[in-house]
Amino acid sequence: MRAGAAARRTVEVTNYDKDSYGTGCLIAPGLVLTAYHVAWPGEGAVGVRDTASSDFTEAVVVWEDTELDAVLLTTDSALVGANLGVVRWGELVCDYPERRPVCSMSGFPKAMRRRASSGSSKQYIDDLKTVEGIIAPHTGSRSRLYGLEVDGTLPTEVKNWQGLSGAGVFCNSVLIGLVRLVDRQWDRTLMVVPLSHLLAADGFIPAVAAHTGMTPSLQPADLRPLMDNAPDPQLSSTYLLDPRSQVTELTGVNGLVRQIEQWCKGPDHLDVAAVTGLGGTGKSRLLIEVLHRLTTGAGDQRPWSGGFLADHPSHTDYQVLAAANYPLLLAVDLAEARLPQIRDLMAALAASHDGAAVRVLLLARAHDTWWPALRRHLRTRGVGPIGHAFTLTPDNALDGHTAEDIYVEAKAAFARRIRLLRKAGHGDGTWPDRVVADAPRCYGADVEHSTRQPVIYLHIAALADVLAHANPEFALSDHPMEVLLANEVEYVRRVAEARLPEGTADDKLLRSLITAQFLAGARTAQEGRAAIRAGFDTHHRGYGATAPPDARQLAALDDVLTAAYPATDGAHWGAVGEPLAAAWLAEVEADSGEEFIEAFLQHDALAIGQRHQTLSTVARTAKDQPGLSAGAHRAVAADLERLLPLAVQTVTTELSTDHARQWLSDLEHAVADRAADPDCDPDINQWATSLISEAQACTADDRDLQELIGAPLPPEDDAPQQPTPDTPASDAHPVLVKPQVGRLTWIVITLLGLCHLVLVAAVPSAVALTTSTEEDGWVMWLLVPFNVGMHLTIASVFGSRRPGTSAISWTAPLFTIASTTLSGLMLSQSWTPGWFLWPVLFALGLTSLTYAWRISFGQLQNITQPTTPRADKFTTSPGEPSMPSAPEALGRMNMRWELLRRRVYGDGRGLPGTVPAPWRTYAALTGGPLDGLLLDITDWTKDEIDNGAALVAERGRFPGGRTLYAPDPEGPRAPAPGVTCCFHHTGDTPPEQGP
Repeated sequence: MRAGAAARRTVEVTNYDKDSYGTGCLIAPGLVLTAYHVAWPGEGAVGVRDTASSDFTEAVVVWEDTELDAVLLTTDSALVGANLGVVRWGELVCDYPERRPVCSMSGFPKAMRRRASSGSSKQYIDDLKTVEGIIAPHTGSRSRLYGLEVDGTLPTEVKNWQGLSGAGVFCNSVLIGLVRLVDRQWDRTLMVVPLSHLLAADGFIPAVAAHTGMTPSLQPADLRPLMDNAPDPQLSSTYLLDPRSQVTELTGVNGLVRQIEQWCKGPDHLDVAAVTGLGGTGKSRLLIEVLHRLTTGAGDQRPWSGGFLADHPSHTDYQVLAAANYPLLLAVDLAEARLPQIRDLMAALAASHDGAAVRVLLLARAHDTWWPALRRHLRTRGVGPIGHAFTLTPDNALDGHTAEDIYVEAKAAFARRIRLLRKAGHGDGTWPDRVVADAPRCYGADVEHSTRQPVIYLHIAALADVLAHANPEFALSDHPMEVLLANEVEYVRRVAEARLPEGTADDKLLRSLITAQFLAGARTAQEGRAAIRAGFDTHHRGYGATAPPDARQLAALDDVLTAAYPATDGAHWGAVGEPLAAAWLAEVEADSGEEFIEAFLQHDALAIGQRHQTLSTVARTAKDQPGLSAGAHRAVAADLERLLPLAVQTVTTELSTDHARQWLSDLEHAVADRAADPDCDPDINQWATSLISEAQACTADDRDLQELIGAPLPPEDDAPQQPTPDTPASDAHPVLVKPQVGRLTWIVITLLGLCHLVLVAAVPSAVALTTSTEEDGWVMWLLVPFNVGMHLTIASVFGSRRPGTSAISWTAPLFTIASTTLSGLMLSQSWTPGWFLWPVLFALGLTSLTYAWRISFGQLQNITQPTTPRADKFTTSPGEPSMPSAPEALGRMNMRWELLRRRVYGDGRGLPGTVPAPWRTYAALTGGPLDGLLLDITDWTKDEIDNGAALVAERGRFPGGRTLYAPDPEGPRAPAPGVTCCFHHTGDTPPEQGP
């Protein structure tokens, strides 16, 4: 991939009059960057030739800088670099040896010159050579150059490197520099001019923008595996509306941009802030503008770098970010749905931060449900002051602008970008050349009178008018969104026709599959196949039993979706843009009779993470399309065990308080409607009602339910089926479970219980001593063992078991207290208050003794484990672990049992990777190298739990050392057994040194 990116953009450059030759790099079709001493502009004709051409094409200079030894040439784009997109610009920003990327370049060194065959008219052929190597961060820094240390074979003489000058150097498919010369003292070192110097030179950025229509900006090339990159240019509505495409300029919000700039430049080494606003108000575009100003307006200060953190990064070694040489500004979009990733990111940055300052902006639509709890959590980890939260409103975009101004400027920007895309070979022959900014108004006729709304709606109207003018059939649509969707359909059809057999492209099927792609996503190829299968089956639902689809057909459709919407991070594919996707989803749902979402969510092929993402996507888009939530509610009600925990987790952590309350209320009605079905399991329905009520209470009180429910877990290919409690008993295990209390509490309660026994024995003994034995007084001594025995019996029975509902369960304790009270009254017959104080004293003492027995010996609980999964409820796809059944009404009907599908770190006998048992107590490990495992804390005291644990981890930062985990002091604690709390990764320690 890296070598391919370099080779496709490599051209030969020659100046016949100066007898010079070398290499150049294609920035865009017909635009070449090379070394000044290769082209020698102004001293003869310069010719360029790409690897697909046989003849040189004359080129002219559009920019030059002799000090940087760089020149920009332009030539015929149809002959040189046709169908290439604009290159991505980047720089190296980190010094992290464990993740140092491989850089590559391709060129025409003298050592690759070959004698031509006898039939050729040429005497020699300059052949292509790809070179790979590592750029050491500080090599050549005083010369303001990169030093690339070459791997592999070398020419016999240094002079044979000649001809490689002017080649582009790529890192992770991003252009980062230009080869300038070979260090003759170090035959393995090539000196490279960083692109950052070129972008800072006078005239370079305007020259590039004039020929590409896009202002070049640097991205951190070595951080690309962690970042969500800008989309590839395409003639699609999704690309044109994507804020990272930077088609339109940011309007207004100058005051907010300055506030965020000042926050970034604060004295703290690490800080986090939230940016909230409605969808389409420009949060993502705001971050891009702030980063642009920090990068270009640094003055004497070190420039900034950064970008959007990927939802599915290629790796999760976030410590790379802590080793940055430049200050970093990172943005996390849809932060409310990515809280575990945010915790891991901040834990890595706080644990070891030797680099420059890092600022993290969390972009979300609201912050009332998740931001306060996250801020408390991060403060306990020592992450900055975390005192800022910025709000973006629709009025901010209109600051200093009118709706008319925004519409006109956007229309001109869209027309300009479409012309450039057509020039680069996008689209087909059906596209006319009349894409102009002065297209007649149709959908933007009344923008000057429109009410204040997110700026995205003005951009949609502007783009719709431009597209309708270029394609008159689009103008038949009544709504601007329909125009954008029609253009998207045309784009997808072009991609499909290039990859499917002629005449087999089905627009309606493709629309359903793209909707499935948007809903479920796919981190891996396996998940991509699952989403395709689920979307295909849901689209054909209602046609009765049919043969399964051909695997080759599904693979071809997967290829179409991957090509139409390629991933911008480490996932399998991307997705259609959200403004379009919401409208497209509403159309698909309406065409299916309001059944697409309901059937898709219940499809057995989907992984757990894909179900969670589908629920999250529907809940988010339902704010603008309320009708979409009904299908999700029906799906959850029909498959409570599998979907309800995910739905509650989504609602309580990702939606605003008001929206969450409405969602839970509608879900409660759907569950109640489902309960009328004769096939509904009453125990499961009771559990569902209890969980929804708990979620509603937590939402009303602004309490966090996330840790009690647990985050959804990805499927593990090797995860065995886990034992879980269920109603149909096949193997019951009575187990003594001890409550977790602090040592001081245990001592106090135990002392009270022992004092009670002493008192119970002392009272009848005193009565016996004061009674004459001549009148059968010796019988009173029998009350001593009788009373003590009764109290111990009640304490042992009620302490080790749950109270029953029979009459004896309540009369036995009352009889015991009454008989002991009579002994007290016999001792103090003339003391009137004794009638009240003795029963109260003995009742409190018996309660203390009962609880002392329970914390000392445990309480018996019957945990039932089925021998086989409940196939009548649902089935799972191959490679996906069986979901645990809901616990019956034995108690604690919460989905902490969801976490019991994980594996255990250790069982006390040095056996890591064991299967958890529902009757034991665990802490869920989050973040760090042991993320996703459970830690057995069954016999731990409260103080031991509060202190956390230092665990051995093979993948820790220090080989042979330990990784540290501790609970959140303010986090919720659930009763045992099951998963009672979360232990968060707090750092790593090196191994102890021997003497």
